[in-house]
Amino acid sequence: MAGIVIFGGTTEGRKLAEAFQDTPLQIQVCVATQYGASLLPHCPNIKIQVGRMEEAAMEAYLREWEAEYCFDATHPYATCVTENIRTACKRIGLPYFRVLRQTEEIDSKGVGEAQVYVKPDIEEAVAFLNQTQGVILITTGSKDLKQYTAIREYQKRCFVRILPDLSALTQCQEMGFAKSHLIGMQGPFTEAFNEALLKQIGAKWMVTKNAGKEGGYQDKCEAALHAGANLVVIAGAPQPSQTDSLSLTEAIAWLTQRSLPQHCLPSKRQVSLIGMGPGSPALLTQEAQEELAKCDVLIGAKRVLLTALQGKDKPFYDCYQKEEILLFLQKHTEYRRAALVYSGDIGFFSGACGMAERLADYEVKVFSGISTPTYLLNKLHIPLDTVKSVSCHAKQIPLLSYIKHHQKVCTLLGEGISVSEIAQKLRWYHMEDVKITVGERLSYPEERIVTGYPEELGNLTFEKLSVALFENPRAIGNILGFGIADSRFIRGSVPMTKQDIRTLALSRLRLQQDSILYDIGAGTGSVAVEAALQCEEGQIYAIEKNPEAILLIKENKQHFQADNLEVVVGEAPDCILSLPIPTHVFIGGSGGRLQDIIRSVHDKNTQVRFVLTVVTLETWGQLEQIKAEFPEYIDMEVIQVNIARSRPLGRYHSMGADNPVSIICFGGRKEQIDG
Repeated sequence: MAGIVIFGGTTEGRKLAEAFQDTPLQIQVCVATQYGASLLPHCPNIKIQVGRMEEAAMEAYLREWEAEYCFDATHPYATCVTENIRTACKRIGLPYFRVLRQTEEIDSKGVGEAQVYVKPDIEEAVAFLNQTQGVILITTGSKDLKQYTAIREYQKRCFVRILPDLSALTQCQEMGFAKSHLIGMQGPFTEAFNEALLKQIGAKWMVTKNAGKEGGYQDKCEAALHAGANLVVIAGAPQPSQTDSLSLTEAIAWLTQRSLPQHCLPSKRQVSLIGMGPGSPALLTQEAQEELAKCDVLIGAKRVLLTALQGKDKPFYDCYQKEEILLFLQKHTEYRRAALVYSGDIGFFSGACGMAERLADYEVKVFSGISTPTYLLNKLHIPLDTVKSVSCHAKQIPLLSYIKHHQKVCTLLGEGISVSEIAQKLRWYHMEDVKITVGERLSYPEERIVTGYPEELGNLTFEKLSVALFENPRAIGNILGFGIADSRFIRGSVPMTKQDIRTLALSRLRLQQDSILYDIGAGTGSVAVEAALQCEEGQIYAIEKNPEAILLIKENKQHFQADNLEVVVGEAPDCILSLPIPTHVFIGGSGGRLQDIIRSVHDKNTQVRFVLTVVTLETWGQLEQIKAEFPEYIDMEVIQVNIARSRPLGRYHSMGADNPVSIICFGGRKEQIDG
């Protein structure tokens, strides 16, 4: 099969070649340097030609190769090279296509005192810089560096960042640039890295070309302005818009359609989900390292990309939202092999959860990593299977509830919670004997692991994305059954749902570990407290308007260490409108507004499970109105409870009856009703 010639050691040239590696299409790639050749794929159908060529040499080379098409993917500023390629192709009648890089609009607005100055070429940029003072960082490559020697005192003022090519570095020294001012590095460079470099050398000016996203243009701009450095942008001549111009995506699609038979089309696009471990590159698995080297593009959160990009010349996209990632992949079909990078392990509280299902149109591969909690627990010689593992990262969880129930709880901390806040809560609940171990910057050289108790750690500051282990010597474990003794509650003159009725009512609620319960007319909070202790992962809202009752609920919350219980001051249904959607509702007192309460809750969730305790005849009339308004509640379960207790009578005991209480149950999902 006849092949193609690609000119250019650019990102576009490499991606165009990679899109057809290991296919019958024969490809010859021409690059200027050995370094550019080292970045290209090495496979049987791709041959690499190294060295710069003038127009005559290009023509001779193209005649010898006898290719079907020529693709010019050279740098957008290499206008002379482009003209030579186009002329050579025209002379021998070879179809020519220019693969254009998408440039970005130049924003001439600055930040603070930093300004943006746009110049048409290097000559005018040099003339402008000769009227300024201060250190200059030049990032326009090594080819045109000779022109910058016209800057007064350039040996002192100019720092140069170029590719780590030995011959280029040697030429820079021969031009008179100070050896200490030469920075030989391979990009791409993040905004944070650029900003740090500018501050390190004290740059007042940064010179760049508008080389588009692939050239890191936007990151350079943002970094310079935030570092307080003025930006000089070499605009260059605009790329011609001709019929022989294609974007990279268009070039791949054009070649696929015309040059490959159906059975040889590139295989399904591949997406790899890669667990990057705690952060240090040394802890990456070997297969993860190999996959990162093979992929076309890296996608992930910025802090994870910093690890993934070390030592690699790869395009990247800073993003961790699933839908945004999918849109990026759909738009950039030139990337045949993408890597989604995640911190820790992809199967342990990871953003990778659910991603494979969304990638049904791709070939998905997974690469495990070491989770940060596992790393910490191994350091502490604690087996993972003896610990309750949870995550506070990007979500709210009832952490204190987990600590109360389990002897060991390990959690990923996040933006919304700090060690000092947790320590303060533990002290408020009289849980001062809970031992806390915090791991910060784990696996990095500056790793810090601190162990102490709430009083000791309450004033210390840790990074938000740390890991914490809590060890509770008085954990209560899993509670089986209901019925906390009435004597254990802090009592007042406020009515309380007593032990026997409370046990029956809670059993009829059919609560689950993650239930969201409204306790309306909570009184002393006995139902709310016991439900909170049962629903380790849930949230309980005790709704009460009586000031004395409100104080009692708060005291019982603290007494029973029920952190997943929230006191809501007000009258239902007015105060429940802003609360999260409930799964269960217990009504111990409605204040005569029972029908309004049922209606408001029903509007939030039609499958809520209701349990009511009724002692007055007037409430029965409201129940009939509820059944008329909501036909699905017609089959209410009604239980009337008559409890008699033994009481002393002289030397004997007699049975004394309490007032009868009716327990009314209705609503809920089928499994709740059936038990």
